[in-house]
Amino acid sequence: MEKKSIRLKYKLEYSVLLFVRFLANVLPVSVSEWIGRRLGDIAWYFFPYRFQVMMYNMDIVFPEKSHEYKLHLAHHSYRFFGEMAVQFFSQNKKKNKKRILSAEIQGREFLDKALNKGKGVILTALHSGNWEYVASWLNMSGITTSGIYKPMKNPLSDEFFLSLRLNMGDAMHMISTRQGMKAYEKALKQNHVLAVAVDQNAHEKGVKVPFFNRITSIAKGTAVLKFRTDAEILGMVPLYQHGKFYIHFFPVNDEPISVLNDETIGQTMKSVMKSFEPWIVRYPSQWMWFHKLWGSPDKTYKRTLYQILRY
Repeated sequence: MEKKSIRLKYKLEYSVLLFVRFLANVLPVSVSEWIGRRLGDIAWYFFPYRFQVMMYNMDIVFPEKSHEYKLHLAHHSYRFFGEMAVQFFSQNKKKNKKRILSAEIQGREFLDKALNKGKGVILTALHSGNWEYVASWLNMSGITTSGIYKPMKNPLSDEFFLSLRLNMGDAMHMISTRQGMKAYEKALKQNHVLAVAVDQNAHEKGVKVPFFNRITSIAKGTAVLKFRTDAEILGMVPLYQHGKFYIHFFPVNDEPISVLNDETIGQTMKSVMKSFEPWIVRYPSQWMWFHKLWGSPDKTYKRTLYQILRY
């Protein structure tokens, strides 16, 4: 796209990204992370992005929890992802590179064993923790990886985020959703790790499966790729606690797919989604609650000034 055709709105958005990245890189890591948490506080107090969706999702996952608990959780989620954003923008800093490379890895043997089969690995994940750091760890560790991404409407922002994801080594490749299944299959046949986020509502194109006892629509691609390539499906959860980065790899209890239909796809995706439920329950503030995974809220959630200030 020619520069003159880019909308002013997109240019302004890109300028904000450049400014935030500049601050994240010139300030000490501890200071930039503090600012990230404060940005999360500002979002909570004044600009609560998708607050209604968050509360609706929390009602589904934690039906037994109080409204006050969910308000507290929502605030901490804004704060957490504010910090994760500045970490991503400043991942090239020496301290953050060291943090990534010194990550505590659990279940690495599952990843190595699957890759040794030579059929690639379908690495399923949620938008949780600092998932961008997982891509950087794979890249810096020399593990050939293809990440699936959906191109952004803003071409400048799209290029900005792609460059951040690719500049930590030579082992990371990005595949646009526009390239489709053939590109994903090719990556697996080349024994790549194919990173797939599964916590998105696929609407009419997906398969209906239960997630926290509520039906949602999940993309079929993971099951279809397993059937076509015989690649193993693994789950992955990143965690960030007390300044340390953790990555957990684990097998998904999925059965071989002998025939491909909605029933077998549903069984596979049900197993995949079920494997992530305990992680969300245990580390709720580190899951991105903003997605309309179960659709739009069916009621309006309110918060008083007292609740905003207290929680």
